[in-house]
Formats: sequence, C-alpha cells, structure tokens
Amino acid sequence: MVLGKRLRQLRERAGVSFDEAARAIEVTALTVRRMEKAEVGLRIPYVKELLRTYGVSDTEIEDFLSLAREANQPGWWHKFRDVLPDWFSAYVSLESEAQVIRLYEPQYVPGLLQTHDYAAALLRVGFPNASPEDVDRR
Repeated sequence: MVLGKRLRQLRERAGVSFDEAARAIEVTALTVRRMEKAEVGLRIPYVKELLRTYGVSDTEIEDFLSLAREANQPGWWHKFRDVLPDWFSAYVSLESEAQVIRLYEPQYVPGLLQTHDYAAALLRVGFPNASPEDVDRR
C-alpha cells in the first residue's frame, strides 16, 4: 500500500497521466491504477519502467525495487487468508512495519496477551457451529 501510494506521488510529480504510464509498460490505465491502490502485486519490470518514465534516479529505482521485492514476499498470514476477512488483510500486512501499537479493549484481553484457551473460548462464542478444527485454525 505504501509503495503504491509512493508510485502515485511520483507519477503525479512527474506530470504523467494514467494513460501515459500505461503506454510506458504496455498495459491498461486500469492496471496502473490497481498498482497504485495495491490491488495487484508490483511486477518488478513494470515498476522499474514506470520509475524511469517518472524520471526517478537509478539509485532511487534500486532502493524502490528492493522494497517492492520485499513487499511481494508472502507474509506469515497468507496461509490463514481463508479465515481472515478481506478487509483485515491490509492491517495484518502492515504489522511487521509497526513501531508502536496502541489499543483499547474494554471487553476483552488484548489479542497479543490472550492465551490459546481464552482465544478459543471467544471463538467458540463467535462461531458456535464451528468444528474444533476450525476454531483451532482461527
């Protein structure tokens, strides 16, 4: 998400339209929009060509590509995508970059402090028809 936003900023700073950016990498303008909104993965050859089109220096390009390669690696949560709501994936993907976590949980023990048994009990209440295996996976 952060890299997509940065791509948008660089494109706008360079005065390049979606259509012009799309022509540079031989895709549709929609693809460029989706890259900037983090709706698709960042394909390294596309990103490299876009950055060149935007007039970014070679050093900055290499730094950006390094970050893009890292961002394209699946996180620990990918194997749990079947039990995570779609809207929550964006937040979990940012977890590794967090420097501070602030929370207010008046009704539950905060997630990072929950024991396995406590979390399982909450899940059984929230998903009363779930099998023990499903509860364990969640």
